[in-house]
Amino acid sequence: MRQIAIYGKGGIGKSTVASHLSYTCADRGMKVLQIGCSPKNDSTRPLLDDFPQTILDVLRDKEFDYETVTVGDVVYESPIVFKNGGKVFCAESGGPEPGVGCGGKGVVEAIETLTRLNVFKNYNFDMVIYDILGDVVCGGFSLPIRQGYAKETYVVASGELEALYQVTNVSKVIKRFEVRSGAKLGGLIINLRRVKNELQMVQDFAQKIGTRIIGIIPFSQVVKECGGQGKTVFTLAPESEEAQIYTGIGDALLANKNLVIPHTIDFEDLYEWWLQYFE
Repeated sequence: MRQIAIYGKGGIGKSTVASHLSYTCADRGMKVLQIGCSPKNDSTRPLLDDFPQTILDVLRDKEFDYETVTVGDVVYESPIVFKNGGKVFCAESGGPEPGVGCGGKGVVEAIETLTRLNVFKNYNFDMVIYDILGDVVCGGFSLPIRQGYAKETYVVASGELEALYQVTNVSKVIKRFEVRSGAKLGGLIINLRRVKNELQMVQDFAQKIGTRIIGIIPFSQVVKECGGQGKTVFTLAPESEEAQIYTGIGDALLANKNLVIPHTIDFEDLYEWWLQYFE
C-alpha cells in the first residue's frame, strides 16, 4: 500500500490535485482511499457528488464512544464507475467549530479512528492519499509525516511567497522526522497564479531545495468552473487540455521514485531570494 500526502497552503488547489490523482489511480485499476484532512469537508466532494459526514462529526454524534463507530459511518465509496475495476473510497476528518479548538485535532481523530477500524489493514488499498493543509506548525497537520503514515509527500505550490513558505515548512518537518518516520519529499506540483517570472522562479526554487517539479498546472477557467460545480475535469471536460494535464501529473507521480530529504530555508532568506524575481 502506497501512502501519499498532498500538502499546500489554503486555496492553492491541493484538494483539486488530490481528487484528480485519486481519479487517475482508480482509472488505472487501483483501489484508492482519499482522506480529506481539513476542518472543511470538501476534499472528496468531486468524487462523491456531495459533502460527506466527517469523522469528527460522527464521533461527536456518538459522544466519542469509539466502539459504536463502523466503517460505513466514516468511509464512503465513490459512485463513479472506473474501468479496470478501480474504486475510490473517501473519508473527511472534519474539525472543531471556529474559535473553539485546534484544526489539527480532526486529523488526529480521523487517523486514529480509521486505524481502530482496521481500515488500512483490512481493505487492501493500493493507494492512500492524505489531502492536508500545509500549516504544519500544527502538530495535527504534520501527523502523517511525523508518524510515518505517508512516506511520500508532495506540495502544491505557486510563485506566491506564502505558497513557497509552506513548502519550506513542510520541508523542515520532513527533515526533522525522516529518521523516525522514513518520510521523504517526492516533489512539487505547481499551480500557476500569474506571478511575475513565476515559471522561472518555481523551477529555481525546486532546484534550491533539492527536489523536482512533478507537473505544472496553468491558470485555467475550466478547472475553476468544474471545481465550482463540485466535479473533476475528467467528469465535466474529459477532452480538455486540463484533463490531459492532470492525467500526466498522476502518471508522473505514480512513476516517481526520486524521493529526497529537502534542503531547508529560513523565511528571511526565502523572502530575500524571492524579491530578486521582481527587480
